[in-house]
Amino acid sequence: VISESRAVAAVAGIETSGSVQVEVRVGPAASLQVSADSNLLPLVRTEVVGNSLRVWTTGSFRTSNPMRVVYTTPQLSQVQASGSGRLMVSGLNGGPLNVSKSGSGRTELVGRVGTLDVSSSGSGGVDASGLQTGNLNVSISGSGRVNIGTVQADSMTLNMNSSGGSQANGAVQMLNARVNGSGSAHLTGLTSQRADLIVGGSGGIQASVKQTLVAQSNGSGGITVYGSPSQSNTTGKHVQIIN
Repeated sequence: VISESRAVAAVAGIETSGSVQVEVRVGPAASLQVSADSNLLPLVRTEVVGNSLRVWTTGSFRTSNPMRVVYTTPQLSQVQASGSGRLMVSGLNGGPLNVSKSGSGRTELVGRVGTLDVSSSGSGGVDASGLQTGNLNVSISGSGRVNIGTVQADSMTLNMNSSGGSQANGAVQMLNARVNGSGSAHLTGLTSQRADLIVGGSGGIQASVKQTLVAQSNGSGGITVYGSPSQSNTTGKHVQIIN
């Protein structure tokens, strides 16, 4: 395995595809390093398009050594990852972040962001257990999981149309959660003052609500609420409030 440095501009987006492992570090100056077997280095392609760095591979090959790309940029606001490769983002420093995830690969986010929008499809997951975030919007289709570390926000919105899963911790004023299909949302670690929860199909929601609850269960799925909300409006046979 050898490494080479490549010239690169400081851009706020990263777009990955294929099986290459990519690390993005938010730091003071832009840099790009690529590591692979010497005969495979030319197959690891990197190109700045607009305000994003694209990383992908060309040709067919077999190797026992992982291909690795490390990109440092002063700011990151857009992440798009597809394929089977692993993407690790660290050093996030407070700005907004938009994440689009597809395929079987895993995406990891560490640091803090002001707002977070996540769209996840396929079997790959988004691990943001090391992330602090403000207002949050999560959409899940497919079997992947999205785990959020600490939320301190006015609102969180979750839409699941899948067999996937989600988990979040922290506190929000308003929680909107919709689960269709067989997916499960484990949100007992996220304290909400108000919540609007809907389950369709065989999926489930577990949540912690303090003040006002609106909950609707359609089908065989269930909603379990902890925290003794002072006001509640529930519909369906499978809504349970645990004091």
